[in-house]
Amino acid sequence: MELKLKKAGHDYYEGVAWPPFSCETMRESIVPDSCADIARIVDTTGLVCLTGRELTGDGRFCASGTVEVSVLYIPEKGDGPCALRFQIPFQCCGEGQDAADAEFLDIRGELQSIDTRMLNPRKVLTRANLMFYPSGCRHVSLSVCTDAGEDDSSIQLLREKKETWVVAGVREKEFTFIEELPLSPGRGAASEILCTRLALRGTDSKLIGSKLVVKGLISASVLYRENGGRLSVLQQDLPFSQILEGNGFTDDLDSGASYRLLSADCRIGTEDSPDDPHMLTLSLLLRARVTVRRREEIDFIADLYSTSSAVNCQTSELSLREDTERRSCRLNVRELLETGAEVKAVVDTEVGCGAVRSSGGSGTLEIPLWARCLYLDENDALRSVRRDFSTVCEGEIPDGCRAEAEAACRGDVMASIVPDGVELRFQVDCDMETARDGRYLCVAGGETDDEDSHEAGPSLILRKVGQGESLWSVAKQYRTTCRSILEVNEIPEESQLPHDRLLLIPRAR
Repeated sequence: MELKLKKAGHDYYEGVAWPPFSCETMRESIVPDSCADIARIVDTTGLVCLTGRELTGDGRFCASGTVEVSVLYIPEKGDGPCALRFQIPFQCCGEGQDAADAEFLDIRGELQSIDTRMLNPRKVLTRANLMFYPSGCRHVSLSVCTDAGEDDSSIQLLREKKETWVVAGVREKEFTFIEELPLSPGRGAASEILCTRLALRGTDSKLIGSKLVVKGLISASVLYRENGGRLSVLQQDLPFSQILEGNGFTDDLDSGASYRLLSADCRIGTEDSPDDPHMLTLSLLLRARVTVRRREEIDFIADLYSTSSAVNCQTSELSLREDTERRSCRLNVRELLETGAEVKAVVDTEVGCGAVRSSGGSGTLEIPLWARCLYLDENDALRSVRRDFSTVCEGEIPDGCRAEAEAACRGDVMASIVPDGVELRFQVDCDMETARDGRYLCVAGGETDDEDSHEAGPSLILRKVGQGESLWSVAKQYRTTCRSILEVNEIPEESQLPHDRLLLIPRAR
């Protein structure tokens, strides 16, 4: 006869990260008539602005947007280096791999490499390699057995309770950030902006009443040419905050924010003084994404039996994310950029981090890095050097856990001229979330064998509870109850169960 079991439902979202996909895009660009011919290309930088993201009906991720490119070059005539600035549009897709039911889709874009080749003094070819990291949520509708029917007192239940972090919801908001940046005192007036670099990070996220309040920091670095040809760099950390709707969430929830760049522009002057060469205006379009999480308690039946008849159980596997913990590690990195020529002065430096990955099963995280340096050689010629390398956070992942991590270079980059080139010293912060995937067998149903005849055994059973055995397993073997064993042996509670003495095992009646 089929067992009557009570069930409870759980509805929530779980975070999912899908495999990354890559894209190569390129463009031929013509030097404007107002600019001099190109004598030599020095360097190329770019910002990824990802404006479109979609999960298609055939289960593919699509990303679209532009790469904001700055090509730094030496003109055949004119004062100092110039910049050729343009956009390279991209649109690419990657396989979704069982992502048809994805919700709250997010895609992070990363510029892995970019280079420019001169085709002739008036035309260049720029090639950019991009990597995209899709993530999102999947809806989970879980039904688990929690209790037996009230009409069968012979059923014995082994209940368990587990706690897991789940996603309660996601909120997004696009917003504009505009900041006026005065040039450093003692510097000359700006005649041309050569390139702009940006790094975004969240610093705080909390639910206050029905509002989600988020704060973050924009690390901006602007390379510009002064009147007279000298190069200067303006670096500033710019704080920002935003308020998003938090209806439907409660104060005891946890939240975290991330940010995506949609468009970027930096120009000389301000709205009130558009011709002021001592002021710059940075205009950004950003998207804030807040993921709100909560703890979900899952009660389930891990095992059952009957004291009156045999039971055939159907089981299913329950997978829960447990032991979730956020942690950070800070690394001091030193790297030599070999130039092959004597360095007279360092003009600008930049360090970037790629996607963090687990290294084998040793609990180590590997962080891909790249470093770039703009410098003057012994002949005062402007040149650049770039190096790709990696560093590791050792032993940061506990055994049996997996980690999701993101790294960033925060703070100043210290550059020292050495005989072989330029030595860079900087700090890398790796923020990670570790979790263990717990897997449990739970009872999904069962049937009792009404024709089962419980063979009469000895009226008196004495035995020890062996190592690796539990009171439950002994009681189940003899179709008695844990309470009966404790009571007849005058043991107050299961935690005081001895393993070195014979216990009387009462027969169920």
